[in-house]
Amino acid sequence: MSFPTALCTRTLGAAALLQLAAVQAAPNNPSTDWFRQAGYGVFVHYLSGLQNSRESVNSLGKETPWDECVREFDTERFAQTMQEVGAGYVMFTVMQVNRFLIAPNATYDRISGYAPGEACASRDLIADLERSLSQRGIPLMLYYTGDGPRADAKANAGFGFQPPVSPEFVQRWTDVAREYSQRYGDKIKGWWVDGCYPWIGYNDENLARFAAALKAGNPNAIVAFNRGVDPLVMSYTPAEDYTCGEQNRFFDMPTGRWLDGEQWHILSYLGSSWGQAGSQYSKRELREYVFDVTQRGGVVSIDVLLFRDGSLDRSQVEILKDVRRELNEAKTRTPIPPGNLAFRKQAKLLSLDGTRELSVNSGICFPRLGVDGDPNTCALAGGEWPWTYHVDLVDTTSIQRVKVTFGSGYPTQLEIKLSTDGKVWQTVAALADLDGSPCTATFTPVAARYVRVCAIKPDGPEQKGTQMAVAELEVYK
Repeated sequence: MSFPTALCTRTLGAAALLQLAAVQAAPNNPSTDWFRQAGYGVFVHYLSGLQNSRESVNSLGKETPWDECVREFDTERFAQTMQEVGAGYVMFTVMQVNRFLIAPNATYDRISGYAPGEACASRDLIADLERSLSQRGIPLMLYYTGDGPRADAKANAGFGFQPPVSPEFVQRWTDVAREYSQRYGDKIKGWWVDGCYPWIGYNDENLARFAAALKAGNPNAIVAFNRGVDPLVMSYTPAEDYTCGEQNRFFDMPTGRWLDGEQWHILSYLGSSWGQAGSQYSKRELREYVFDVTQRGGVVSIDVLLFRDGSLDRSQVEILKDVRRELNEAKTRTPIPPGNLAFRKQAKLLSLDGTRELSVNSGICFPRLGVDGDPNTCALAGGEWPWTYHVDLVDTTSIQRVKVTFGSGYPTQLEIKLSTDGKVWQTVAALADLDGSPCTATFTPVAARYVRVCAIKPDGPEQKGTQMAVAELEVYK
């Protein structure tokens, strides 16, 4: 199918070129200051396939026309819960993949061919959400996508999404966003845009056009574009103000507030996956993680389950309340013992060769318990005798001494390895004939960010020693 020629950069007028240039986000953009000060916020998926599908627990067993579903959402109930959990902001989905949007949009109706109310809800849920949240001092950010209503044949026939994305598609789809941006103005504080992957054709040029549309009604709105799930939080394009930060777990830690001039931000889910109930983290694990990220200048968005009526999973509410309490009341902790670089750093339980992450033994021996400053707790992997305890110091530092205190089990033979990049490892110590007493290795100083304690023996039952349990790992300059 052919489409009328749309504007592209080569044919833009002078004013439009200036507009695109203006959305090349200035490094260390002060428009992100409020975001940084918020510390943590709540992300929710509100979609027809979740809140309006009987097959989904989010729907509370109801399935109706989309318009009716949107009318039923209780923004006051939702906003009250956000206040209860101390959310510094809310990220709320406008749409994803299919034709349904949460607020009227004449541009969308015209291009998609749907009549008002058939795809875009008649109720302006965005306006109602903002009103309820702003009364409680909670900023609203919106989730949008880069691939449009691609799963709906009728809508997509109008928009024309097909990888690689064309200038025509980007122009049409961003026109929909522009209508929303101009309608709400500074009531929308930011945008998180999914599905803007390089492998479907997104580049700095069309991302700049996208950012211009998102900021049409509020030049100070902050924008991030999702480039996919990377091993670590990464920057993407000069057109964004903060990192998208999508991760499959809360682990990465910022070295500072700014990453290539962008506000460091991470987004992941509290439950077993996106929009699921419960928690894969203990209260302590999550609250300490969020606190440590914010102390380094980062921001954390936590995805939770949202029900059709605007309520949340109560177990998740209690965890989120604990996060806010930690941010409000906790103070930076002095390393235990003084000078210990590993104190409260992120840790993993890995196979001996470091290629696989292992489960937690007995469900209580979490990785960070080996660096929490308390010798009465321990980190212990399940399922394998030899295994590796991995700690990310975040900062690259010259290291010359490592001490390991064992818990309920100890190895008889271990190696200590260091790395600057987590890929190339240097063995700095090999210890044998251990008896369970704390062991210390001192060596010529080595620059490193990552530390591994590799328990080599015993590698099975009926040997001296037992499976290693790390009560405390200490690392010193």
